[in-house]
Amino acid sequence: MPQTAEDSTSAKPQHDLRRRRRASMQRDLALGAVDLFERQGFAETTVEQIAAAAGISLRTFYRHCAVKEEALTPLLVEGVNTLVEVLAERPADEPLRDAAQAALLASSTSTSTGDLRRIARLMLGEPALKARWLAAGRRAQDLLTPVIAERLGPSADTLAASATAGMLVNVATTALEYWAGDPDSGTLADVTTSAYTAIANFNHPRVGARAADDRK
Repeated sequence: MPQTAEDSTSAKPQHDLRRRRRASMQRDLALGAVDLFERQGFAETTVEQIAAAAGISLRTFYRHCAVKEEALTPLLVEGVNTLVEVLAERPADEPLRDAAQAALLASSTSTSTGDLRRIARLMLGEPALKARWLAAGRRAQDLLTPVIAERLGPSADTLAASATAGMLVNVATTALEYWAGDPDSGTLADVTTSAYTAIANFNHPRVGARAADDRK
């Protein structure tokens, strides 16, 4: 029997509920993994321990993650998803520079600052986790590129959109890494704004140009 419009409407809330439950479970799994990695070290933590901390079976764990470092993926992509979604939703007539700054600031507050600092420190201290960090950055660039290309218009080439996307991702990750390593650096939003301003001002004719006397 063909699906009616009423059937489709009633199925949507159920789908949304399943999606929210799945996201909640994945986030609990990720935070449990962070706790274990911090407490006993990455190498010493087993998949069995991560699954037990999240209250799920090994079978369920492997349905979501192939290896233990993948448990952190939900926390890594929160900021990425926010960055892409906010940029896509900004007014079409808003300059890209302003839209990008708004998206960066939104992404810097999409996850609790305490969790972000813990994750960043883990990533920078463990090669296997850092590889996931870098992969998340690459994924962010790939997701941002078509969004930026649409804002730049049909005359823009893929290189321009991809380079701009890469710049935004690097601003976000550099700001987060700097902020995570310096507890006195202020809020993540402040550090992100400073990093973005430095890049946005890069094409100013006097940036990087020192007086002749200063070069001696």
